[in-house]
Amino acid sequence: MSSFTTSERWRWEEGPQMQPLRTEISFEFTFQAAHTLPWHSGKCRNMHGHSYRCELFFAGQLTDEGIVVDFDAVDSFVAGELMPVLDHTYLNDSMPNPTAELIAARIFLIADAAGLPISGVRLWETATSSAIVRPTP
Repeated sequence: MSSFTTSERWRWEEGPQMQPLRTEISFEFTFQAAHTLPWHSGKCRNMHGHSYRCELFFAGQLTDEGIVVDFDAVDSFVAGELMPVLDHTYLNDSMPNPTAELIAARIFLIADAAGLPISGVRLWETATSSAIVRPTP
């Protein structure tokens, strides 16, 4: 049994024994959109909509403030950059083939171009089906 009290275990000890940590955080949001997949042989060939759920992952070493990226900055990015082009839109107007995989890739590239430390995007098209995009190592 440890001789440390609970408060001592949670005290942050900085010093030479600390290794830089790679930390990953996530931020989720939802949007509604319609699309068609003209190449599809089934019902997805017809116009239909989804209640998408998107999880953004951000990774890196902690800043001096102890964060990877400010959640408020991510929230502002989503509200200002992603929602206007995703929410309540017909995705085929901006993408010729809006599959879950390609939508997730587009979201990744937009976040990366905005200078955010994006490490991955997971996009759920349904409650049981999602696409995950991460950069290749």
